[in-house]
Amino acid sequence: MNYKIKVYKTKNNEWSTKAYASVTFNDCFVVTGITVREGKNNTLFVAMPSYKSSRMDENGKPIYKDFCNPTTKEFRDELYGNIIDTYMNDKKEHEVKGKDGKFEFGIALKIFGGENIEALGCIYFEKCFVINNVKVIPSEKGSFVAMPSQLVSKENGEKEYEDVCFPITKEFRTELYDAILKENDVIKQKQQEEFQKIDEMDKDNLPFR
Repeated sequence: MNYKIKVYKTKNNEWSTKAYASVTFNDCFVVTGITVREGKNNTLFVAMPSYKSSRMDENGKPIYKDFCNPTTKEFRDELYGNIIDTYMNDKKEHEVKGKDGKFEFGIALKIFGGENIEALGCIYFEKCFVINNVKVIPSEKGSFVAMPSQLVSKENGEKEYEDVCFPITKEFRTELYDAILKENDVIKQKQQEEFQKIDEMDKDNLPFR
């Protein structure tokens, strides 16, 4: 898989967060909010952008989940190693050339059924990287796709939601979002067919009078 890494070092050396990074896949989709952090014994590690879930651990502390992450050990070692290498060697950008060919992606959706969220799911890139918390939102003008987002503070003190990861070309945005909405329609149709079967079975089992 082709991707570009950009690293921005923090100015305060006393912070545990040493740098922020972004990764652009195939020049068409970017993931932001990645950090390079210093752990115990001055070891460096990569943290993907995450959010606080509603679940608690055994100590009563909130459990954080990644918005996106590598799904294989091989790609995780490769990607995280390249991010840390870019930071250690004071490079602002590092490009990795993978195999040629079409940028492959897959979609997994589940009907949510809420007023504000129609479906919830994931996008898989090249079977080795996943984007979680992708939503299909209903509206009066039709359903639309919402990428994972988080609340950020602006320079003027105000806060607003910004996408953590998103398509950066019109062509790929159209291709990706159309595929998500098509998958959403397929799942809804299957669900309606299942409901219809259950309804027909219930009618068949009605007692005679």
